[in-house]
Amino acid sequence: MALSKEENDMLTQVGPGKPAGELLRRYWQPIGFANELQGKPKKKRILGEDVVLFKDEFGKFGVLALRCMHRGTSLEFGHIESGGLRCCYHGWLFNVDGKVLETPGEGAESTFKDRVRQPSYKVQELGGVLFVYLGPEPAPLLPRYDVLARQDGQRAMRARIVNCNYFQMIENSVDQNHLKWLHRGITTPTWEDGEINPQIFEHGVLNTYTRRVAGKNWAHVNFFVMPTINKTGNVEEGHPTEHRASSSCEVMRWRVPIDDTSTIHYTVEFANVVEGKPTAKLMKDRAAEGVQDTVFGKYRWDDETGWLAREDQDRAAQESQGVIFDRTAEHLVTTDKGVILLRKIYKDGIEAIKQGRDPLGVVRDPAKNELIRLEPREEMLD
Repeated sequence: MALSKEENDMLTQVGPGKPAGELLRRYWQPIGFANELQGKPKKKRILGEDVVLFKDEFGKFGVLALRCMHRGTSLEFGHIESGGLRCCYHGWLFNVDGKVLETPGEGAESTFKDRVRQPSYKVQELGGVLFVYLGPEPAPLLPRYDVLARQDGQRAMRARIVNCNYFQMIENSVDQNHLKWLHRGITTPTWEDGEINPQIFEHGVLNTYTRRVAGKNWAHVNFFVMPTINKTGNVEEGHPTEHRASSSCEVMRWRVPIDDTSTIHYTVEFANVVEGKPTAKLMKDRAAEGVQDTVFGKYRWDDETGWLAREDQDRAAQESQGVIFDRTAEHLVTTDKGVILLRKIYKDGIEAIKQGRDPLGVVRDPAKNELIRLEPREEMLD
């Protein structure tokens, strides 16, 4: 059943005070990479809010509202010095928590700086990724997902812009039928259709896609993790179930809304290391480059396969739905079970917030957060 316009707006609008925006603010969101900050602050836009990300001389990370509370100049042009970020216009100095350290020109006896504060947000680093929390207190724990917290391997990461609303991107994560077609290889169209069986688990959706491949029944298992993450991988090159989005390493992806019409796609790959060598192939690490821009409607082509390049297949499908997909005109079928379930989880999460409860996947118990292990896999069923 298609959504109403009101339901579509509810799921796609991410600004402060919007239902989905308030839901997304209950989780830690990636805002950048630790090694992309090279001595200068960086302007960021997340969930419709403009902020500045910086690292002070002591290695502490901070996220402040972009415009200086004094006269509104952008702090992206500020100087990292004297224990904080100094506005370029009149020299007001803020620490990573938004405390005003100096208001040059005011007398030494002035207490004004002690009575005001620059809006700030909590920041944590894990596995080289910087996460920000924009929601109400008390903040939940930053989930220690395996690809970020493990110490027995190597990581590679990158981020790029996708020119559409975040929700059509996360629907892709629970739409297992698209693997056979969007990421098709020479043999994938010969896969016999099987069963798509998404189930809710404590962090989101456990996706199981069973089908017959090369005369055997296989179950493809991966995860959608609230609010915008998926976890895939562990499919070796040459495996009978391999498709063009397969990865031999383990991969986690976050789709973080910039605003209602654009999204940043963060990717972290992990491969454990045995005897000094990674056991799976990793992409080139591009964390130091920060977020890579893309051009709407412009996609790489792979002449060898005669099809869109692997890294642009999902982006082409999602952007071509429109910057905000009009779900009032869709026609869902039985293979859309995951999409239907995802929308229900979001609606339930929005309702939970109204009732003062945590939505699905929020982590508050330290005993459950030592290492969150999510193992994607291919299982032979017979």
